[in-house]
Amino acid sequence: MNSTLPFFNWSLRKALNTEKDNLSKARIRIIYAMLLFSILKTIIVIVIGAAYHQNEQVARAAVACLFYIALTKLVLYKPQAYKTAAHIMVIIGIMIVTTSIFLFAHSVNLQNLQFVFMILLGSFYALGGRWGVFYSILAVLPVLVSFFFYGADYNTIQTSSYQFASTGLIILAILNFISLITVHYLFYNAFSETIAEKERLNHQLENSITQANKLAATKSNFLSTMSHELRTPLNSVVGISELLLEDNPEERQKENLKILQLSARDLHALINNILDFNKLESDKLVLEDVNFRLDEFMQNICIGLAKKARDKQLDFKLEIDPALEHTTIKSDPTRLSQLIYNLVGNAIKFTERGGVTVRLSNIEKKHSQAKILFSVADTGIGISPDKHDSIFDLFTQAESHTTRKYGGTGLGLAIVKQVLGLFNSSLILESIPGEGSTFSFTITFDLVATKVNDQQDDTPKRKNLSTLKVLVAEDNDVNRLLIKKQLEKLNINATLAVNGVEAYNSHCNNDFDLILMDLHMPEMNGYETTKKIRSLKDRMKANVYIIAFTASISEQQEILDTGFDDYLYKPVNMNELYNKLEKAALEKQLITA
Repeated sequence: MNSTLPFFNWSLRKALNTEKDNLSKARIRIIYAMLLFSILKTIIVIVIGAAYHQNEQVARAAVACLFYIALTKLVLYKPQAYKTAAHIMVIIGIMIVTTSIFLFAHSVNLQNLQFVFMILLGSFYALGGRWGVFYSILAVLPVLVSFFFYGADYNTIQTSSYQFASTGLIILAILNFISLITVHYLFYNAFSETIAEKERLNHQLENSITQANKLAATKSNFLSTMSHELRTPLNSVVGISELLLEDNPEERQKENLKILQLSARDLHALINNILDFNKLESDKLVLEDVNFRLDEFMQNICIGLAKKARDKQLDFKLEIDPALEHTTIKSDPTRLSQLIYNLVGNAIKFTERGGVTVRLSNIEKKHSQAKILFSVADTGIGISPDKHDSIFDLFTQAESHTTRKYGGTGLGLAIVKQVLGLFNSSLILESIPGEGSTFSFTITFDLVATKVNDQQDDTPKRKNLSTLKVLVAEDNDVNRLLIKKQLEKLNINATLAVNGVEAYNSHCNNDFDLILMDLHMPEMNGYETTKKIRSLKDRMKANVYIIAFTASISEQQEILDTGFDDYLYKPVNMNELYNKLEKAALEKQLITA
């Protein structure tokens, strides 16, 4: 606050109310107490000195008394000037000690030592360490010089004509002791108040943290519920549209189905961005290791994106370095597709004419690793240099009118930044307003050795999985029908269960090679069911291969920790479903490689 009070203020409480800092308040109290004791002592000196006709003592005490009164008034009138008052008070004290030793007593007596102690305490408590050391040296120096000139064996009360009356000395000594005790008490009291306030603030902080954790848990539960409720019907739309496309529809129907599938995937991606970002931010995700052809992967992703570009009459190019053709890598296709989809989707959205180019460049390719540069260039609106940092913030776009004109949540680039962190990479932006932008990043992938024949075969023959005995636990009717149809295309006739209890009982009464387990089911969810199965005494049944169905990228680590062998993301892609089933069959030696 540091405000000036009325000149005629004599209230210490009002002076203290101008300060918020406890240490400053303690210093003001200490200075005020020392000033009051100093005024009292000078008055005693004046009275006794006058009675014994010691005019020099009276004059010196009177001058000091006036100074002390003026300093008291200064502290009560302008509390923020307490340091100035402390400096003057300490200097007066040093002058009193010096004149007492060399002009009056010619020795070091009890009162001189008490004054020295008070100067030491007052300078440190009121002014801090540096000034405390400085004034302490000045206060001790006259004592040391006195020992050198006069020796250290003089009586503390002498009969010199300049020596002050013994009665007065006793009174001053008592007051000095009281001053020392008072100063220590005030400082200790301030110290105790500070500790108490710290404990109170810590208690408040603990309560706030507890409340914040409760709110975070409530938010997480809400997002988990919303994730399941929103994604379930969308998964069905995407899956059914994929099945219909595989049934060789008429060309007119195929185009409509592709539009339906593309729109559903767009909506699915938007919901994923909103619901999964909170878990991405918590660094709980672990990248998946899946073998896949990089060039085929990029071509499949860009089919839908190219259509979006053509709908806006934009050119769309996918340029893959020839050195990367037929390259099989081990990585996380879900996370990688999230990066490409967000960056290319943004490029198409913010480009009105011209085109978008997606480019993969081989930087360095060794026997076991490949360092690849991904770049997405557009001829869109561009981004001004002062907005380069802010566009990576949550729910933020470069300009306020951008959201109104182009739409979107402002989450895309924030998610890209978080996902790239999982790959130990970062996003580089080059942009010229009005001319376009280029976003790029570099990732080092582990390479997977493949046979030449496999590389030349773009559509490898699927193995026969019809002997697999599969149990599907899924509570949603449409999803259950969808996965049943997908498995039938792989010649697998699956057993269906509508909840965890039914799935557990069915597994106990039958022999299954593999269980496809939805995580969120009534009566007993997928996590509980899996734990119960793993605890079976029959080790064959307990060790059955279990694959989790999940629509959320945030449940990845929890799935593995619970005891699942693997997981499939919804909506389930036919190729991904086959790859997971083939992997399980090979691990359980149900088919030969």
